[in-house]
Amino acid sequence: MLGLLVALLALGLAVFALLDVWYLVRLPCAVLRARLLQPRVRDLLAEQRFPGRVLPSDLDLLLHMNNARYLREADFARVAHLTRCGVLGALRELRAHTVLAASCARHRRSLRLLEPFEVEPPELPADLQHWISYNEASSQLLRMESGLSDVTKDQ
Repeated sequence: MLGLLVALLALGLAVFALLDVWYLVRLPCAVLRARLLQPRVRDLLAEQRFPGRVLPSDLDLLLHMNNARYLREADFARVAHLTRCGVLGALRELRAHTVLAASCARHRRSLRLLEPFEVEPPELPADLQHWISYNEASSQLLRMESGLSDVTKDQ
């Protein structure tokens, strides 16, 4: 019986070490936390912050957070943001998926074990802000001119 317990413990440790179990545990937790504990957000471009803490599995040989883990935390923040905005639910209904085309991380300082941190979005570039406001204004103008301003999308 003790041999079976040791074998199961060794198998569990091997699975935990070889597969990234923390990722498989933390991603659903981030979605549930965003869905149940945080308020809904209507604006997709609204600034949102995602708190976290450096775990032992995030450390590298120099005992600070591995650079790849920063992007993982950004992934958790992205999924939580999509959940709070309702985009993740809409994607599920459509059986669609999101694709992250590119990412960029700016490492400001080293993070140590159990140190709290926040993932925060970068500011939108001025040209992107201009493009968004231009498209909003022009699409509203086109809808008004065509008489579609009071017609819903389903009709």
